[in-house]
Amino acid sequence: MRAPALRAGPMAVLALAAGLALAAGLALAAGPGHARAEPAPQRFTAAYSLRFIGLPVGRASLTLEQGSPGGRYGLDLSASLQGLVGFFVDGAGTAKASGHLGPAGAVPARFDVESRYAGKPIRVAMRLDRGSVRSLTLEPEPTPRPDRVPLAPRDRAGIVDPLSALALPVGAAPLDPSLCERRIPVFDGATRADLVLSRGALATVSEGPYRGPALDCRVRWVPIAGHRSNGPTVRRMAENDAMRVRLAPVPGGALLLPLSIGVATGWGEVRIEATGWGSEAAPGSPPAAEAGRANVRVSLPSAR
Repeated sequence: MRAPALRAGPMAVLALAAGLALAAGLALAAGPGHARAEPAPQRFTAAYSLRFIGLPVGRASLTLEQGSPGGRYGLDLSASLQGLVGFFVDGAGTAKASGHLGPAGAVPARFDVESRYAGKPIRVAMRLDRGSVRSLTLEPEPTPRPDRVPLAPRDRAGIVDPLSALALPVGAAPLDPSLCERRIPVFDGATRADLVLSRGALATVSEGPYRGPALDCRVRWVPIAGHRSNGPTVRRMAENDAMRVRLAPVPGGALLLPLSIGVATGWGEVRIEATGWGSEAAPGSPPAAEAGRANVRVSLPSAR
């Protein structure tokens, strides 16, 4: 998936940061841990609001299904821009990922995106086997550019998709700060990048739909291939040292999902906050009537 090629000043960076935040954060964020007294839910939905410089500009809904035979999981993400940002950014889409939970976390088997941007359809259909891409449909293909870093066969191996990017094994202490010390190889069908987590810290959440212990991590986006090396938005996001994600356990305690995501930009902070935290449809999910409205695409910033 490509970053929006907008020329609306801060709106371009906002769309880019929102795409990065969703790709980096709205994902399965834990692997199977030790047994808990309460079993993990079969279906869990978290709803989120998106704010820019304190103003509400969008919302999203992430549904996790897991616990089927073989430790399989499924993720379904929808998100919509609204208000001022929806006026500048025109698009719509959905993203899904599925696979199984291994000892080291999620092992994705498929990743699909169906979306429209600026009136044009965008499609990704990726099938994986043990971390390697076996088949890929990408429409449209990235536009050839002299400064585009070419993808090599190694860039399609040992990777996870954006929705499964934060599949962290939790072990005996799921909220240990050391869980943030890791580098996650991500491939979205067009670009290969690393999400580098670090500087873990424990926090206690006392307000909002979830209340209890949480884990804070810094996030860095490191482009590897498929991106434009001279792209200004790529450089800004690669140099951004002010992105953080807060993870909280779902009922049962064996899995973590993002509770909040913060991405600093030159015009202010893009912030995603959980507005619903439950096993079924959560408050704030995009209603069916908004299916045709502008949607945040699940993508990494590649400036195609």
